[in-house]
Amino acid sequence: MTENRTYRTRGALLAAAALAGFAALVSAGPNRYGHSDRVERHMLPAVSTGPQDPAWSPDAQWIAFSMRGDIWKVPAAGGVAIALTQGPGYHFEPAWSPDGQRVALSFDAGDGNLDVGIVDADGGAVQRVTTGAQVDVQPEWGADGHTLYYVSAQGGRFRIHRRDLATGADTALLNGIQPAVSPDGSTLAYVASVRGHSGSGGLWVQELAGGEPRLVRYEETEYRMKPQWTADGKGFLYVSDESGEHEVRIIAADGGNPTILTADARDEFSPTPSPDGTRFAFVSNRTGPTELYTAPGYGGRHSAWEPVQLAERRAGQPTGRVRLRVLGPAGTVVPARVYIDASDGRSYSPEGGFHRVMAATERHYFHTWGESEVVVPAGRTRIEVLRGHEYRPVAAEVTVAAGGIEAVTLRLERLLDLPALGWYSGDTHVHDLHQGRFGLDHEAFYLQLTAEDLHLTNALIHMDGTRIMGRWDDLTGEPHPLSTDDHILQYAQEYRGSLGHIASLGVDEFFLPFTGGAGSTAYAQPTLDLGYIDAAREQGGIAGFVHPFTSIVEEPGDAANSLIALDVALGRGDFYDIGALFSDEIASAEFYYRLLNAGFRIAATGGTDNFSDVWRDPPPGSDRTYVQITGPLTVQNWLDGVVAQRTFMSTGPLLLLEVEGRSPGEEVAVAANAAGSVEVEVTAVSIAPMDRLEIVVNGDVVETVESRDSLRIEFSGSVPVPAGGWVVARVIGPPSKYVGDSYAYAHTSPVYVVRGGAGFVSAEDATFLAASVDALWARVEDSEWRTDAERDAFRAAAEEAAAVYRGIAARGSSQ
Repeated sequence: MTENRTYRTRGALLAAAALAGFAALVSAGPNRYGHSDRVERHMLPAVSTGPQDPAWSPDAQWIAFSMRGDIWKVPAAGGVAIALTQGPGYHFEPAWSPDGQRVALSFDAGDGNLDVGIVDADGGAVQRVTTGAQVDVQPEWGADGHTLYYVSAQGGRFRIHRRDLATGADTALLNGIQPAVSPDGSTLAYVASVRGHSGSGGLWVQELAGGEPRLVRYEETEYRMKPQWTADGKGFLYVSDESGEHEVRIIAADGGNPTILTADARDEFSPTPSPDGTRFAFVSNRTGPTELYTAPGYGGRHSAWEPVQLAERRAGQPTGRVRLRVLGPAGTVVPARVYIDASDGRSYSPEGGFHRVMAATERHYFHTWGESEVVVPAGRTRIEVLRGHEYRPVAAEVTVAAGGIEAVTLRLERLLDLPALGWYSGDTHVHDLHQGRFGLDHEAFYLQLTAEDLHLTNALIHMDGTRIMGRWDDLTGEPHPLSTDDHILQYAQEYRGSLGHIASLGVDEFFLPFTGGAGSTAYAQPTLDLGYIDAAREQGGIAGFVHPFTSIVEEPGDAANSLIALDVALGRGDFYDIGALFSDEIASAEFYYRLLNAGFRIAATGGTDNFSDVWRDPPPGSDRTYVQITGPLTVQNWLDGVVAQRTFMSTGPLLLLEVEGRSPGEEVAVAANAAGSVEVEVTAVSIAPMDRLEIVVNGDVVETVESRDSLRIEFSGSVPVPAGGWVVARVIGPPSKYVGDSYAYAHTSPVYVVRGGAGFVSAEDATFLAASVDALWARVEDSEWRTDAERDAFRAAAEEAAAVYRGIAARGSSQ
């Protein structure tokens, strides 16, 4: 079937989506609770294999916490941990009632929402308190024991509510999160935004009888502050990240300078004081998963930290164990990604593992070096194993007896051995540290990369607001010492500007600042990114554009929030991430076609842009780049392959293209009077279903092959290229449980067809790009510039870029 159709409008795109059988093709990926990625990753509670959110009982005998989807309590000195809840559903954020008889909590019952409930302190069924369609979290008891404070997203923003448990009367009090009631019940402490400052907010207090709120402390936190009153009501314990690590601090209730109470190379979270104020409990991720500790109430030596040992775990239902081994094709143990779904409708991970979930699919998973043991409720249990895009998923079901152990061995087989063909997968855009609660060290990060069979990971260190995300000393220009001949970890840099982000790969020195166009900083004005691209090249590296567009650029003004058109016109940019979590593949590809049609050659790539230490995110390599390299796998050879455009990107499918026997990045030279068609061969195979294969010439779909076998599509035949130009292949499929992004998609770099020695140029597209640069300048022209020189430099770059496109358009019109 041949289609002469250009997907240049949203209407056409959505029509194509409907034909494919799914309407969400142009989304940047769903979030479970309908909130921003930042809120869902950092503010909302997480399932974990270690304790989270401890709360001390009023009689000082117990500490409650969440873990493995349940609320538990353990003697404050350690001992047998008793589960108060059980599945289905996941339970979080315990808070003791003043009489110690009940525990309030938040929970996900599996309906895509978070609500607040109450459970008896000895365990049992959860009494639902909130029932609305919005997120309700962070319960806190009033001093009278008849009132519950909580945070709700009613009305589209987070506000603190007060619920009278006797009457059900509910009152919205004020904007904010993380409420904490003073010991005498008179004052509410909470976290809320501070005008003119970035981050999730500062520490405020509000008299419940009325009056104006008072700011106690501002810090640029990321939903981690969680203030708790000291037992005497004279101050607060809270979490600070000003030092670069999260640590517990104490501050007087009337403000002033805080004092550090914990200091460690890792992070401490969620402090809660004992009723007599002599100690406080908290969790630390110093060993990876969070562990529960207590420490002296107002300081002490690091050695005074006392671990609260969970000597035994008494779950709410009988349990057994799954003992898993994952083998590769050669029969040896290999790292992999694992899904374990138990009889209670919940998912489980091994002791000390990193329990994670994919936002696009809500599948809970963990990574294993190849051998793991997991405690699960007795009953039917399903295990599924994956390893990147090149191995067929394999699954098994077993019945786990109470107290029993089921040994399961699963063997992976290759779908396609791309390294044998010279193709090596990589990711242009991965982050390791981004304020997650799991203590991700290099070894745990490297496990993710090998389990996903990602041959080259470019881990980007960047700035979020004014905080470094990563470790300064990781940028060495050399592969990390954990790297092997088959799996290389290389640190690099991301510049995050208000007009787009740049990934600088293969560099050994930071180019600062990390950010531009950032409000509440000295770099609030619009900023060119040309210096970042040039700095990467000067160091022998490359630089490119990450997560370009979330929706179709229909009008030039739609591209005015990006420097891409300006940069490319001025000869900058080595690659273009068509695939990323925070952009749409089809929308990004459509703008990429305009750049190609203006005569610019740039590699089609994919970079996930995931945060590897947060629980709600897909793994590295969910959006990846395959590069055909010459010689052994090295960072330089892989980057050279990107520059040469020997690439395809993928969220799952594997896609190989040849045009007249030439691969992506290569040219096919034809005489001016030669036939107006070329021979094209394409093979697409996939672990995820595909709907169709499309051959695109100069931005138009000229051939469509609908899938018969959804996991394999092939094409071999003639394709019209009468004016010369470029040819790419792409495949599109629906959302899939095997895809970490919104839908299955793959896209090659072009093979260029040069007719009579002349390249193809579209005057229409060049004119569009010139207008988009004009729109960019119009958008930023009236900004508050630091100096006239900086404004003039931006205007000169925009004028030069627009002139380049107009010159191209003039040449194209004369052809």
